[in-house]
Amino acid sequence: MGDGYYIYLRKSRQDRDLEASTGKHDTLERHRAALLELAAKRGLTVTGIYEEVVSGDTIAERPEMQRLLADVETNKCAGVLVMEVARLARGNTTDQGIVAEAFQYSGTKIITPLRDYNPHEEADEEYFEFELFMSRREYKMINRRQQRGRMASLQEGKYIAGTAPYGYEKYKLHSQKGYSLSIVPEEADVVRGIFREFTATQKGSYTIANERNLEGVEAPGGGSWSASSVRDIVKNPVYAGYLRWSYRPLVKRMEGGVRFSSMPVNKNPTIVKGLHEPIVSEEIYHAAQDILERRGHAPMPGNKTATNPIAGLVICSVCGRSMVQLPHGSKKGPMLMCPTPGCSTVSSRTDVVEAAILDGLRLWLAKYVVADDAHDTFSDVEELRQDVERKKAAIVKLEAQRGRLYDFLEQGVYTQEVFLERSRTLLERITEAKAALDTAETQAVQAEKYVELHESIGPKIQSVLKQYPTLSTPAEKSALLKTVLDRVVYSKSKGGRYIESDMRVHVFPSLPHEDGV
Repeated sequence: MGDGYYIYLRKSRQDRDLEASTGKHDTLERHRAALLELAAKRGLTVTGIYEEVVSGDTIAERPEMQRLLADVETNKCAGVLVMEVARLARGNTTDQGIVAEAFQYSGTKIITPLRDYNPHEEADEEYFEFELFMSRREYKMINRRQQRGRMASLQEGKYIAGTAPYGYEKYKLHSQKGYSLSIVPEEADVVRGIFREFTATQKGSYTIANERNLEGVEAPGGGSWSASSVRDIVKNPVYAGYLRWSYRPLVKRMEGGVRFSSMPVNKNPTIVKGLHEPIVSEEIYHAAQDILERRGHAPMPGNKTATNPIAGLVICSVCGRSMVQLPHGSKKGPMLMCPTPGCSTVSSRTDVVEAAILDGLRLWLAKYVVADDAHDTFSDVEELRQDVERKKAAIVKLEAQRGRLYDFLEQGVYTQEVFLERSRTLLERITEAKAALDTAETQAVQAEKYVELHESIGPKIQSVLKQYPTLSTPAEKSALLKTVLDRVVYSKSKGGRYIESDMRVHVFPSLPHEDGV
């Protein structure tokens, strides 16, 4: 364990609110001075200072805390000085557990102006965990009060979100708490044009997006306009003078012990009249909503059935987006195209791409399953497993030798210089042995996967190719392909009635080896 001490500095939510109201920004400076003074009085050597410059309630949002925990876990310091335990972890219980275990397992002390915490002392450990619990409870109470305050501000028509929507900028209300929105003239003109074209000329969102790109107008957040960015503007009631809240709430869930987060659309968000000036009239906004409703697609499954047998499988090689099908793109059948405006990828008929995918699976089988000579490289799986065990045993012997080095040093058989020299030499041998073990384990795993490939997956693809022509619906074909395919990468830069096509598809089966063909 290192002999030095680290200082961790972070503003609390109260600190940020106080600075915002007073205009002063000296919280971290005062805390740094106080902790340096404490270290000087205690005779502690400070070797690092971690200053959190971004706000965040979770470890994932605090890069300096991540660096600190990495150093604590690797025993690079003897202790951490902090103004209070709550500065280390005040978010969810998972983060608090991570912090508590990092300090406990490493034996790193926590030093505050009021109390020291030694994680190896049971009483200190319990008190530390109690402090984390109380800070979590206080955090939740403060959060509830803030949420009530935010909802009260929303009901008053104040803007409570972080970033202003396109066409507006956020400003502080005069002589009262809260914010509202003021119009950005150049962007507001773009918004009015989108609503006008969408309602008066009945243009589609894809056409409107392309026109904005041709005009050189930058999309919200930068980059190019897309059909979805146009629809997001048309759907947003803020442009008619209203405020929308909880439209895409953060939803957390657990699946198989893993935490996932998503932001699904809330069909019943909170809508209130805002203090800000509208960009378009309510009549134009509601007319746009009626058009959106008429153009809406019924969800699947529902009263529509799947028409694309390769839906969700084909990815554009240029921009990485999933290819979509146009139902009436060609007289000979539906067309598959990239949905990204301005993408250079050329579209193709769906049935042509479908046939190419089946040919790709046949080529894959010929390359990996029929090629028995390649199997000879990994033919003796049992011998590879035995080689792994031999290398593991060799490492165990070397580790035992390292233990005897310390015995010889303690008994006086080795001088310190001899001990260090032998220790460095032994460390090199152990490192080389572990590298050899890694190589042997990799070869064994590859051999086992190759055997699996020949024994199970190859016949599965052969079965899919045999069944596929017998299926009658695109939905059945799509489901069958997805049992063996992970993705298909599509590329095409030219092709048409008078131009030879350079279309290529690279199939990636759902296999241990992700080799495209």
